[in-house]
Amino acid sequence: MDRPLRSDIGGDDYLDALIGGFPDAVVVIKGSGEIIRTSSSVKSLLGWAPSQLIGQSVNVLIPEPHRSEHDGYIQRHLETGHSWALGTVREFDVVRKDGTTTLCEVSVSKMVLPGRTEPYFCGAIRGIADRVLSRKRLALSEAKFRAVFENENQFVLLLDRDGAIVEANRPTYLRTGCVAGDVLGRSLDGARFWSPEPGNREVVNRLLARAYEHGLATGRAQVDVMEESPAPKGVAPNGDSPADSLPRMARVQRSHAVSVRVLDEWEEGLPHALVEVREITELVRAEERETAIMRSLARVGEEAAVLAHELRSPVSELELALRAVSKELGEEEGAMVEALALRMRRLEGLLQRTLSFSRPLELDVQPMALDAAVQRGIERELVIIKRFAIRTSVRIPMDFPMIHADTDAFGDLFANVLRNAVEAQPEGGRVEIRAAMNGHGRALITVEDDGPGIAPERREEVFRVFATDKEGGTGFGLALVRKIAEAHGATVALEPGAGGSGLRVCFDWPCDGN
Repeated sequence: MDRPLRSDIGGDDYLDALIGGFPDAVVVIKGSGEIIRTSSSVKSLLGWAPSQLIGQSVNVLIPEPHRSEHDGYIQRHLETGHSWALGTVREFDVVRKDGTTTLCEVSVSKMVLPGRTEPYFCGAIRGIADRVLSRKRLALSEAKFRAVFENENQFVLLLDRDGAIVEANRPTYLRTGCVAGDVLGRSLDGARFWSPEPGNREVVNRLLARAYEHGLATGRAQVDVMEESPAPKGVAPNGDSPADSLPRMARVQRSHAVSVRVLDEWEEGLPHALVEVREITELVRAEERETAIMRSLARVGEEAAVLAHELRSPVSELELALRAVSKELGEEEGAMVEALALRMRRLEGLLQRTLSFSRPLELDVQPMALDAAVQRGIERELVIIKRFAIRTSVRIPMDFPMIHADTDAFGDLFANVLRNAVEAQPEGGRVEIRAAMNGHGRALITVEDDGPGIAPERREEVFRVFATDKEGGTGFGLALVRKIAEAHGATVALEPGAGGSGLRVCFDWPCDGN
């Protein structure tokens, strides 16, 4: 609408002050397109000083292709009175002084001065480049969220402050066969994909209550999902005529992990809680299988311990009897009986280790001098050390802190490790025992040999019961070593010896350095 401009409101000075103070850039032009006034803010937005623009054509602010046609736009309006730009707010690129453009909102109004035929036009220019950039970033962020939300492998639900489901991602519908009405607008426990078995929905309801109380709650619930199921052999899917077995969709119950998180910052209209529902059927089955295996192994262990206990004394007595008989026989027959007695001794050792491993450890942990314990271990295995011509060296500082250990259990542990190191070098070699503080208040104890070592892929496996690389080995030694170490709060690991050869057994052990 054309608006008369009163000339009695303070004159040019008043107009200059009024226009100059606008925060948005304001440009006033004649009907010819000549700029006659601007606000001071054109400087900050467009880089032009007001004095640089006054007298120029407004076309200096208009990029192509509109620049070449702008004079024609004004002329057609003067002739017809029609314009698509007047009285509207539109987004245009506006040319800055340095030739670059910036996106702006532009609104144009027409002014008519009393007693004058030539109209004036006033344009308000507001920079929106930052706003548009923020809008694009927000749109990109929303697109990324939507992509993640809709393509999660698990169900994702959003709840409002009243606990009603306001949004569900696509997998929720695809996996359950539900439609929007089965989910949206319902309470969490009222969604129709939960299995109807007794107590299942109550589990979901309690999870939500705990989440409201603590901020986060997790649990397990049963969900009915759609899965392919073969049709009965010889029956067509429609039941009309015989057909080969064809897949069909059936609703089945599956275990799911459910987590409910109440969002910390909430505003009106935003989700109040996030619910994730993830299928764990295979995990549950694996847990059940593992539990069954552990029970079976426990039973086998109990039976083995009983068997070992019952056999140990007869085997020991049989060995003694065989040795006594061998002395009464000739040399050849005596050698055969002696070999049989040696096998009986091995069997007795196996039975003893089986008993040791199957029994729960009852430890009496006390401060203990490591160097003295190591010397006792070397003396305990001195016969085999001499037989294999092994050189032993002990490098433990004289003021080394006391370690925390049960004397007997540590003795069994060290004897096993030392015996393994010796037997790994049947042609002779060395065993070196070292100790140092690891920098975290614990003792680092190492036993190193020059044997063939253990391949990296086998270094964890050899700690399992019955896993052995030694001919005639039982696979109890290192398993017992780890059991004793862990009972003391220690750890044990294998690594190559110095120079990458041999084997180093490393213990991280509690000591007075704590």
